[in-house]
Amino acid sequence: MRLVLLMTSLWLAGVGFVRVPEAQAAGCAIPSSAPARGLEPAVASPVADTNVIQVQGEEGQAPATPASLPAASPVASDSDSTTALSAELTAVSEALAACLSDGDVDMVAELAGERFLGQLFGSSVPLSKERYVAVAAGLTPVHTKIIAVEEVTAVSPDRATAVVTQVVGNQYLGGEWTFVRLDRDARPAGRSLWQVASERPLPATPPAEAVTIGVEIRDRSFKLDPTKAKGPDVVLSGHNVSNEDHEMLVIRLAPGFTTTDFLRTAGPDLPHQATYVGEQPVRAGATSDLVLVDLDPGTYTIICLFPDSQGTPHLAQGMEATFKVE
Repeated sequence: MRLVLLMTSLWLAGVGFVRVPEAQAAGCAIPSSAPARGLEPAVASPVADTNVIQVQGEEGQAPATPASLPAASPVASDSDSTTALSAELTAVSEALAACLSDGDVDMVAELAGERFLGQLFGSSVPLSKERYVAVAAGLTPVHTKIIAVEEVTAVSPDRATAVVTQVVGNQYLGGEWTFVRLDRDARPAGRSLWQVASERPLPATPPAEAVTIGVEIRDRSFKLDPTKAKGPDVVLSGHNVSNEDHEMLVIRLAPGFTTTDFLRTAGPDLPHQATYVGEQPVRAGATSDLVLVDLDPGTYTIICLFPDSQGTPHLAQGMEATFKVE
């Protein structure tokens, strides 16, 4: 899930492939907490004291068993605990994705910590809740869908990790998310105390049927081979042969709207005539893939908005190319 700032270099945060569902399962709200069993240590009920004197019944009858003696409660297993934790972290992840899709920046800031908020803007520097809300409020939201939350691990009572697979725009991404548990007074009773703290990007595994387009990234141009692909899933395999960092930012332009018009549109957001599809930075001399899924047939444009030393975006110097999805 990611926010796009025009004219800025952004890392829009990267396990078999699962077809994207049609709708996000959760709404934008703090989900309910998991049942106590599975998240808290189970406590057995009291049992009979070994010194209790049993009353002998009538002759020939077995000793009486007090009806009020409580039975021992079953202790929650590790499996129960992991299942409950997985369900709650999945609910938190889906709620966060729904809030990003809705553009509800206040709720995003409730469900994510400062480090994750900074990562949404491609930065390793934490971003305060107030600063995030101020900056993100004016940006067009990018639709985000959670595909899977797997390999959930309880690191401690207040910290957990999970491998999260998501689609942001049309970009298929994987990452290890770290979750932290807030103090009980941080949220209303009955609501989850878990918050997404940070993300470590993981390589995205392309769907088996995806078609690969090779992208040679030069100083101020892209060379594609081939320039057509059978959709809906396409991998742009970028190889940066220049000595500068670049990006593959894929957009879809409205009919009649050009990259020249794009450059004339001032502001921190993408113009409404340009639909965000996906983005992948590629360091100088490096190779990196941009995995795109569920693409509609049509023409897509690859651009680089990274600036040169004078602050001019590479797009203004001709760094663009197109490919078609059939």
